[in-house]
Order: sequence, then structure tokens, then C-alpha cells
Amino acid sequence: MNNTVTILCSGFGLGFYVPGLLMERRLTALGIQAEIEVFETLMSDSKKQQTDNSRKAYQQSFAVALTSQKIPGDIRGSLDAAAVEHLLQQWKQQERQRFIVLSGHWVHVMDRYRELAGFPVEADLLYIDADLSPSWKNLRRLNPGYAEGYREVSMYDPAAREILCSIDAGTAEALPAAAKNGRLVVHGGGWGIGTFREKFDSLESAGYELDIAAYSPQEIGEAIHGRRYYMNDPEWRTWKRDSSGQYTFPPFAEVTVSQPDHYPPCRNYQDGMYGVIRQASAVISKPGGGALIDSLASGTPLVLLDPFGPHEKINSDLWVELGYGIRYGEWAEMGFDREALRKLADNLQSAKGRYPDYSASYAEQLSAAEGRS
Repeated sequence: MNNTVTILCSGFGLGFYVPGLLMERRLTALGIQAEIEVFETLMSDSKKQQTDNSRKAYQQSFAVALTSQKIPGDIRGSLDAAAVEHLLQQWKQQERQRFIVLSGHWVHVMDRYRELAGFPVEADLLYIDADLSPSWKNLRRLNPGYAEGYREVSMYDPAAREILCSIDAGTAEALPAAAKNGRLVVHGGGWGIGTFREKFDSLESAGYELDIAAYSPQEIGEAIHGRRYYMNDPEWRTWKRDSSGQYTFPPFAEVTVSQPDHYPPCRNYQDGMYGVIRQASAVISKPGGGALIDSLASGTPLVLLDPFGPHEKINSDLWVELGYGIRYGEWAEMGFDREALRKLADNLQSAKGRYPDYSASYAEQLSAAEGRS
């Protein structure tokens, strides 16, 4: 049987893609063969174009983005039947048995593979938000018993106010508050959505210098008040492999009005926006699952903007209750206090090493299972 662990990601947001890359690298470092697949490779070109169109619409209007979550959908209508069949036959031929699933969209495909395989198939359904995100909620609506035969793994237990596991960012140690640079990172997640663009002036009026994520060349402004702009290559897509056949972190650069268009490859996570986040005193963003992973790994607190749906509201509540984040409105009422950020960073620093790394735990379980067989 094939010992490769297949990690099933989605490009609908970087929060369902980047953790897969991080796990792939961590498992490889632990001596386990791992490979990721991206859901969008199974979609027709027209559906991929629709995804791009949605991204642009959501960037322009957070209200449109929020409304889209409330519209029930069945992702199976976006699948290219020939692409799905090709992948299933490839897995069967290679006798793929072990999977980690980051998006509910993949479970439709996994169900078919289990029927087809003719041998045992094991999969972890890994929830990277504190509550079910839209792909899982849509899946549950279509199939309430979707988790039967799989192992559900939650990263968080919001009722108990606990983090159950973490995802290792594979980079340098988190910096203590005293070593942070005093700047604030302001971003809208992988898709550039939320209310973050409305906050620049207030934050600068309070004396902060900003590291701003831009999502198109049109968003790159002048370097007033010490602003720095950063951008992932806007032509890059999660579902495209590089010339060596690998999925990659997005090509990334600091950009200026006069030079917005050179994006070197991002070999390691720290070469991208995470490297900027690690040095910052706080991140101002919506509370996506990826933002939580970055915050914990980097020791950088979150100033939490309006959530993108109910699952992000629960993410936000959890981070506030743990003392790792503060809601933007509350912080504004405190006069954008620097000491409040320092306390949150101290809390994160003291939590270092407290939460088991999911990939390391997975590797230990594999080793134990092989020892029993």
C-alpha cells in the first residue's frame, strides 16, 4: 500500500490552502511522504473564472461577500466529471490510503473514492475554524451524516475556550513583544475582503505606521505616514503548479506605485506576508482561520474586524477570550493603546509550545499504527 499522506486543500481562501502547504512540509520534515491536491483543479475553466469574478466582487463589497454565504450551494455542479474520474483512478492505481481534508467540498470526492478503492481508506476531516465554515455547512445540509467513517479533528473547542492543536508555520521563533517593530499589518485575508481598508486613517492618526496588504495594483498608494504596501502576485492562482510541478506559496513582494510588478517566488512561508506579520506589533484583520494560525505561530496579536460569517464570529470570540486578540471597537475606545497590544503579545508568548502541532501528532499516530500492524 502507498504510504503517501494526501492533503486536500481548497483555493477558495488561502486559509484552506496555506495550512495544507505547511502540513505537507512539516510531514516531509518528519520523514513522511506527503502531497497536496487543490480542489479547484477539478473544476471546469468557466467555474474557475466564476471564482475569480466572485473574489473581485467580494473585494468591492463586504456586504455582497456576506450575502453569498447565506445562499445554499452544491459544489458538485462545479466539478469536471472527467477530471474527478482521472484523479480517482490515479489514487486507486497508487493505492492512496491516507488523507487529510481541509474543505468540505472534497468529501463528495472522498465518498466516491472510498466506494471505488476496494481497500481501507482513512481520512481526517480537519476543521481550521472554531465553527463549521461554509463548505462544511453546505456539506452538512446535503448530507447530515457526512462524517461517518472519517475522523473529525477540531483545532479549537470554543465551548471550553481551548485550542486543541496548532499548525507549525515552519519558521523562526515567535518574537516577544519587546522585539516587535511597533508597526501594524492591515489585511483582508487571502481574498482581500472585510472592512480593513476603512481603518488606515484612524490608525495613522493614533501614531501607527502601517504595513498594508494590497490586492491589485490600483490599491497601491503613496508611502505617506510611513506606509508600506505588500502584495501577492495578482496573476498567481492556488490551483496552478509551478514549473517543477509543485504547489507554492504565493509569489510576494513589497510594492510601490512605480514598481508594482515583480514578484519573486516565495520559497518559505516566512518569505511572504507571514514574515511581515511576525515582526509587527499587531494584525488588523477579519478573524479568519488563517489569521488565527498566523497569530499563534508568530506571537502577533489580532485586532479583530467584522467577521466574514458566523464561523469567524466564533473565531473572534475565542481569540478575545483567550487574551490573544481584541475587537477593533474596544481597542479604539481605549485610544488604540500600545500597552494593550503588548499584553496580548505577552499572552501569546507565554502560550508558546502549549498546543500540540497537528502534523507531529499525526506522524506519531501513523508510527504507532505501523508499530501495531
